[in-house]
Amino acid sequence: MLTIVAIIMAVGFIIGLPVAFTLGTAALVYFFASPHLSPTMIPSSMLTGIQSESLMAIPLFMLAGGIMNTSGLTRRLFGFSNSLVGHFPGGTAQVNVVANLIMAGMSGSELADASAIGKVLIPTMKEEGYDPEFAAALTGAASTIGPIFPPSIPMVLIGGITGISVGKLFVGGVIPGVFMMLYLMAVVYYLARKRNYPRSKRAPFKELVKSFLISIPALSAPVVIIGGMVSGIFTPNEAGVIACFYALAIAFFVYRDFDLSKVFAELVSTAIYTSKIMFIVGCAYALAWVFSREQMGIYLTKLLTAVSPDPTIILLLIVAAFLIAGCILNPSALIIIFIPLLMPVVNSVRMDPIVFGVVSTLALMIGNMSPPFGLCMFIVCDIAKVSVKQLAVASIPFYIVLLLSLLTMIFIPQTVTYLPNLLFK
Repeated sequence: MLTIVAIIMAVGFIIGLPVAFTLGTAALVYFFASPHLSPTMIPSSMLTGIQSESLMAIPLFMLAGGIMNTSGLTRRLFGFSNSLVGHFPGGTAQVNVVANLIMAGMSGSELADASAIGKVLIPTMKEEGYDPEFAAALTGAASTIGPIFPPSIPMVLIGGITGISVGKLFVGGVIPGVFMMLYLMAVVYYLARKRNYPRSKRAPFKELVKSFLISIPALSAPVVIIGGMVSGIFTPNEAGVIACFYALAIAFFVYRDFDLSKVFAELVSTAIYTSKIMFIVGCAYALAWVFSREQMGIYLTKLLTAVSPDPTIILLLIVAAFLIAGCILNPSALIIIFIPLLMPVVNSVRMDPIVFGVVSTLALMIGNMSPPFGLCMFIVCDIAKVSVKQLAVASIPFYIVLLLSLLTMIFIPQTVTYLPNLLFK
């Protein structure tokens, strides 16, 4: 039966069927091919999946990020980033990387960051003489910081379906997110000097201080969110609500750039995107039920532990699989289907679940910006007006440093576990 399910999924991807329909069709065929199973179990399993309380945080963080983008906050963050690193070689490219780290503290979404920052900085970089494919590749690579540096929508999904502390996952992504920023900035520095990319004049100290003071309300967003969760003041869902009200307060009282029509548009956009995500999640849950019934978790545990009992080796194998799968499947679907199946493996070899969650998130995000079907890749290609082939070639140095970030977390797990162990007693 699993062979039939795999064939249906393969055909669905080949003919371009949407991910949700592909997963749902595979589950549907399995149920109809099993006479002793009731087809009503399909909608039942879908509802079970989307009724998870932890998933409520997803639209809340998306809405908070959207409100901050429409309130002029993004523009002010670019100003601060430019004052901070614009005088480095490849000034605007460096701003791109730093801005992605700052935006990561508000949106938690790779696609949102790639779109918001790409629409502003990719045209700017092209005007300044940067190669379009370089601008697109850098924006796509830097956007992977979004789901690693807290808050993170993929980590909310992982925590919701596995019981791993979302707060610990969030905090575990802080140091890796900073490492990713530094690695990308180093590559930009090297390529900018080699290709003679432009840089801005060093901002006077007064201008730097002024731009910092203007950006403090925005820079404080992740501190408020993570600080509240670490101190136990509120849960991840409540943190999402706080983030929305915080964004509205900044827009209305601080920057005085509140536009009700834009906020309403963000509400509609969030509702539409959330419905798409929930549909994928529901269909993925139905297929995950199929794999669970077929005892795929036990099979994977035996298979991987037979290769090696070393948790590092097993994590490398999982990362390799996720890097490939992430190029084809939606990351949310992969999380729902495979993360629960891999938890028995994680537990059996005593792998740290926080390291597993953070590393898996980054592997899937790298896949999401890779050919042939990475959605983030298509977003930046469309903005920069470059082909997938051009992007893939220009992305090679950035893929290397992102893989270096993965290897850093795998071989030095303390980069992930240090802050959670320090803050969560």
